[in-house]
Amino acid sequence: MSFSPTPSGIGPPNAICHVPFELKRDVPQNRTCCEKTMEKKLGLGILGAARMLDQRGGPGGNVPFTVLQPLKANPDLAARIHIVGLASLQKTEAEAACKDWGIEKAYGSFEDLLADPAVDAVYNVLPAGVRCYWTVKAILAGKHVLSETPSVMNGWEAVAAQRAAEDHGRVLLEGTHPTCHPVTKRVRQMILEGKIGKVEHIDLSMPVGHSLQGKMVCSKTGALMGVGVHGVAIIRALCGDEPMVVSATAQQSEDPNVDSAMSCNLRFQSGAAAHIGCSILPQMAKSPTKFTISGTDGIIRVQEWFTGQGQSSNEIALEQFAESGESYVERVDNVVSRDTFYYQLMGFADEIAHQKSGQNMGMPWAYVTKGPADTVRNSALIDEIFRKAGMKPRATVTPAPEPYGKLLSKL
Repeated sequence: MSFSPTPSGIGPPNAICHVPFELKRDVPQNRTCCEKTMEKKLGLGILGAARMLDQRGGPGGNVPFTVLQPLKANPDLAARIHIVGLASLQKTEAEAACKDWGIEKAYGSFEDLLADPAVDAVYNVLPAGVRCYWTVKAILAGKHVLSETPSVMNGWEAVAAQRAAEDHGRVLLEGTHPTCHPVTKRVRQMILEGKIGKVEHIDLSMPVGHSLQGKMVCSKTGALMGVGVHGVAIIRALCGDEPMVVSATAQQSEDPNVDSAMSCNLRFQSGAAAHIGCSILPQMAKSPTKFTISGTDGIIRVQEWFTGQGQSSNEIALEQFAESGESYVERVDNVVSRDTFYYQLMGFADEIAHQKSGQNMGMPWAYVTKGPADTVRNSALIDEIFRKAGMKPRATVTPAPEPYGKLLSKL
């Protein structure tokens, strides 16, 4: 069953929900996003001991690259967040991961971590099929949640998580890579300033062809949910309204229900068109992420700015068509030495601090997201892309805890 999400729930079938295209207001000049607004460090607990090969083919895991490495490399972030501990289903596995990664406390169950008052928030790196369940469990336990992508398996799960976060006043953030990135903010500013005129077409190529293929097939996420989710988020934000899916073509993996590559074409109410190509095919391993925004008066090109692991690009190439136009490369300061996980963690800590202080900052750190309601819209669009490609949206594996699990009965 298809649905169109709204900020407070579910709209009528085939309804189009308008997303206002405004640039998030900046933090006032007497404050910075990195200001230490909390009385104490944010106590972060890690749900899951996710392990996989890193992009260089060596032993590693999600946790070292997404949390530990940014904390180690950035003193300003380490001053904001403290890792309390890590939980796994097996105490021995948790202890081994903590020993390998230098984490202080190991929990033998997820419930034990959620019951610890020292844990203010959790980072959910559990398998995709159970992420929504444990996100809602964490919210019910009073914790804020930063979730690895995809945070849900389908749009209805996104609604369940959104409702839980709203009902209990918790911060819920899906870790899409462009979410908090300064280059994203600058690209939006350039569009709003009319640097390329009216946006006509966006093309985004996202190949990730390395060891993630096996992981994404086993977890039932695949190319669109595992990689394309980041592209869906940013294209929706830059175009400023909700698109319809014109066409989609999937290349199936060894599992016929999981895509190893997806190509889709979108059309927005503004008239702009967009194409997303994403892949987890090994032969695409060395292909760069390419992002091109074509307008009536110029083109913006960006490469490799939300790569996840490793340093990200800070270069934005602008080509203007007018006779007096110009072509140049603009560099966004202080980006190249930091990866996108730094910006995610800092933004997550900022939003929690603002909520605790009672200040409505309007998510000034977030440039393409409006919180869990935005995840609902992203997930609904992903579901529709699957349908257009002749595939079923991903099924719920573990329903959310009640009363939020009742929403999933509508599937």
